[in-house]
Amino acid sequence: MKGILTTACCISLCSYMKKRVFLFLCLLLFFSGCSYVSSREVAGVTGLPSDRTLTIWALSDIQPKNVSQRSHFVKAISDVNANVRNVDFAIVAGDLVQKTTRESYGWYLDTRAGSYIKEWYEIAGNHDLKPDGGTLFRELINGDGHYSFTKGNVLFILMSDEQKGSPTEIGTDTFNWWKSLVEGNQDKIIVVVTHAPLEGSGIPFSNMRRRRITGSKRFREVLKRYKVDVWISGHNHVPHWFAGDVGAVDGLGGTVFVNVSAIRKEALGLKPSESRFITFVCGSDRVLIRSRNHTRGKYTAWLDRGYKLSKPFRCGVAGGE
Repeated sequence: MKGILTTACCISLCSYMKKRVFLFLCLLLFFSGCSYVSSREVAGVTGLPSDRTLTIWALSDIQPKNVSQRSHFVKAISDVNANVRNVDFAIVAGDLVQKTTRESYGWYLDTRAGSYIKEWYEIAGNHDLKPDGGTLFRELINGDGHYSFTKGNVLFILMSDEQKGSPTEIGTDTFNWWKSLVEGNQDKIIVVVTHAPLEGSGIPFSNMRRRRITGSKRFREVLKRYKVDVWISGHNHVPHWFAGDVGAVDGLGGTVFVNVSAIRKEALGLKPSESRFITFVCGSDRVLIRSRNHTRGKYTAWLDRGYKLSKPFRCGVAGGE
């Protein structure tokens, strides 16, 4: 009888805990302002031919602190090579290395070369400016601190950190360049990439001075009047299950802010190696955003998100690539 009672208590406790966990996940979904995507919808998108989709690997904060942590990026590359096909290009939202040296960037480039993805677009994060102010980044990775490119009717605008220090500093000239691009390309889907998130984006810790873009208000004022569809950032290393890690902000024109987290594992492995995969579908005004756990080598299905874009993706438009 005692064994039966113990078993019954265990079952009751497990049932109770499952309900509590389910409630917790529901609260996370509610407060993150997300748009749930069913497994059928995901299969419908990922099952399309590669010429009908545009898929981006969005990653950030690789920055191994020691040689052993370099395995995190190596494993992420291996995971994508083996399990994630038809990726068109990769975007790295800063902090490629922990400290800039020719050797550390040489390691990054050699590891990157092992990927089947041949197009890579990087920006400099705060660690890419240490200690040389970004000299090696500009020499070895990308000579342009800010630049843009188009794929179909999607305009990508990328802006590096411009000064050493934890906050993302973007100068007036770069801001005006960005503002002009946004205002002049409202006929396109616009995606912005910065290292730190925008204050007011809802991304966790973006209300802290060291964890956001300095002078965020000027960007927010533009977003209230002109459409930016997606804003990608890293810097805060927050796990994807945090509330607010991805979501649309109505007060900022419905821009979808996406924290891509970090490739580097942290907190004794409690924060896994993570990144995002973002897919546009030809003729559709929906974008699919998926969370990839490279530590486990799988997507976290309950974190799949779908959002409405300002216009359908046109994959074969003139002037695109």
